Amino acid sequence: MRIVFVVLFVVLAAMIAAPAMSDVPKSVSAAAFGAKGDGVTDDTAAIQKALDSLTGGGIVNLPAGRYLLSAALSIPGGVTLLGEGARWENTATGLVVPKNGFSAVKLSNGSSVKAMAISYPNNQDVEKPEAYPPAILLEGINPSVESIVFDCAWIGVSTPPGGGNAGQGMFRDLTGFVHHCGIHLSGCRDVNRIVDVHWFVGGRGDHGKSYYRQNRVGFEFGDVDGTIMERCFIIGGKTFFHQLALKDTPDGKGAPAHSLGFFIDQSWIEDVQNGFIFEGATGFSVSSANILVRKGGVGISVRPNSLFYNATISAVQVRSFGEPIVGFEYDTKNPHIRNRLSIADCQVVDGSPALHLGPGAIRANIHDNHFQAVPDKPAIQIDNGADLLVITNNILSAKQPIKDESGKNARKNISGNVVEK
Repeated sequence: MRIVFVVLFVVLAAMIAAPAMSDVPKSVSAAAFGAKGDGVTDDTAAIQKALDSLTGGGIVNLPAGRYLLSAALSIPGGVTLLGEGARWENTATGLVVPKNGFSAVKLSNGSSVKAMAISYPNNQDVEKPEAYPPAILLEGINPSVESIVFDCAWIGVSTPPGGGNAGQGMFRDLTGFVHHCGIHLSGCRDVNRIVDVHWFVGGRGDHGKSYYRQNRVGFEFGDVDGTIMERCFIIGGKTFFHQLALKDTPDGKGAPAHSLGFFIDQSWIEDVQNGFIFEGATGFSVSSANILVRKGGVGISVRPNSLFYNATISAVQVRSFGEPIVGFEYDTKNPHIRNRLSIADCQVVDGSPALHLGPGAIRANIHDNHFQAVPDKPAIQIDNGADLLVITNNILSAKQPIKDESGKNARKNISGNVVEK
């Protein structure tokens, strides 16, 4: 009986394993399907043929070269389009998009694109760039975008208009220049990871009059589940991080964007008008950031619909080019029992004010910071309506350390602060 049982078990295991073994992932070269990579030949059909040949998943290798496209490459589920010689700049493999009207790459469920550049040779004018579809369009869950260099793309990576579920995504080692937006995600379910993404300057023209300097957003979110970001960077733009107030439906009249927690660590942000903007229903943790904003700019603006999921800011420095800025501002739009913000171990230089608590600021815990204000401006400004405030053990470098207009009925503990005039 024991021998019979073992035999039956082996046969059953083989039957279960058979379907999986019938679709063993393969590795093919696009060159074998006719792709030239000479920067002159239209390689779209050859690369797509190679991609479609992998029914069970696998890798399509793109050897070093420049591959001219005339339509989007649709990468099937489980398939990776892989270049070679991946590096931060001057990647050996590149996709070239000479005309408007299509994304370079479309990713479906579990597909990925890695180790190549995506170039737009006819969209290099930084003063008057042309709006193109996103270089990489996310049409399925669990996408992977890694080791990609963007050269004058309008948008780097995006979900479709109106949002799409690109949850469980990995976006890692991305760099280069985009005119309008680096990564836009909306409608994603499950946690996305964004690691080592750096947006630089580029293109041609007068950068002082550039479109990107006044309009570019590094990371933009509609309504998403959790997001983890680490070691991301921008130089030049309007905003580094923007969580939108509304879902980005096609008609522009979306419902309020409801996002789970954003966990953001080790950000380096230079020459922007705004570091972070939180506007929807959300929560977040921002830590270990250096934010350099332009005159009149804001380091971190927390003006959400509601803060459902806790909100903390720690070890963040906000500074300017020697002109007045606002370091942090907090003002919720809708009352909610969980609305709360904590700011600790931060520094603001040239604040006007360094911290502004608006009429909807509630349950604010502000401690162990250094807030330095410009002449004739308070380090901390508290508006009428702010309530449940704990402001303790801060160093306030200002002629007027705190301008408190919260009113006699506001519940607050303001104590232990050291004033440096």
